[in-house]
Amino acid sequence: MAIPDFQSFMLPVLRLAATQPVNTAEAVAHITAEFGLSDEDRREMLPSGRQTRLANRVVWSFTYLAKAGLLQRESRGVYTITEAGRKALAENPKRIDKNFLKARSESFRQFSGGSTSHAEDENAEGTPHLTEGEEGTPEERIEAAFKDHNDALQSDIKERVQTLSDGQFEQLIVKLMLGLGYGASGSGKRTGGSGDGAIDGVITEDVLGLDKIYLQAKRYSPDSGIGPDKIREFAGAMDAHGIVKGVFVTTSRYTKAAREYAERSHKHLRLIDGDELAKIMVQHGIGVRRYRKLELKHIDSDFFDDMAE
Repeated sequence: MAIPDFQSFMLPVLRLAATQPVNTAEAVAHITAEFGLSDEDRREMLPSGRQTRLANRVVWSFTYLAKAGLLQRESRGVYTITEAGRKALAENPKRIDKNFLKARSESFRQFSGGSTSHAEDENAEGTPHLTEGEEGTPEERIEAAFKDHNDALQSDIKERVQTLSDGQFEQLIVKLMLGLGYGASGSGKRTGGSGDGAIDGVITEDVLGLDKIYLQAKRYSPDSGIGPDKIREFAGAMDAHGIVKGVFVTTSRYTKAAREYAERSHKHLRLIDGDELAKIMVQHGIGVRRYRKLELKHIDSDFFDDMAE
């Protein structure tokens, strides 16, 4: 099953804290049993790879309950219930979420930035989860927004690349390879044109020119599939020059047969389609420019623990 949003963990965590001081590992084990989560659910990581999604949601449930005064931090990573928390449980709520906390805690209203939104009001009426954009923890929302931004950027790159001429696209692929670090000790050049023999560019990986990569760049419409015949033609051109490394890049896509041919080939053939091309360009800063850098920080518990007398 999908891991419930972090607000769904607030009530179970508070109930657990009413019986004992609780840390993240104990809360994760309790949540896993209560919601019937699988081992796969427990291992699922955030896109950053910094923490499991389950642990991240448990930690944020601690944070929100503590900001509302229902939990208090007893020691590093350990929380206990407060009198306000016991009073909240005495109300026998069906769910504790941000609306519940805002209605009962001025400190939480200040922490969360004011009144409830329309979406949250609807959630309080019994909808089990918030909308996709609101149900995640702050870290998850940041990572989701980052992914949305990059997805849109990759789409823009694909459209822009599609407007290039054949010669410009061939030059782009040479720059792509150089930008990835190939030819760092040698050179790269476009060779495309009439009678190019299915070779549009050459990357020389060493100063003496003993190790080369041949490039083929095909600018087709996104819905056109490249079949094995084009890959076979490229491999033949490599054979004619005794080259074993080749990169075939297209703005469109490859058929299954084309990819199977490349995998069976005795040569080192790398196929890059339009989607992967856009992704590589974003990841390696080719054709894009960084205009803003956001730095995420979290509290250094060791710093404050070391200050304790």
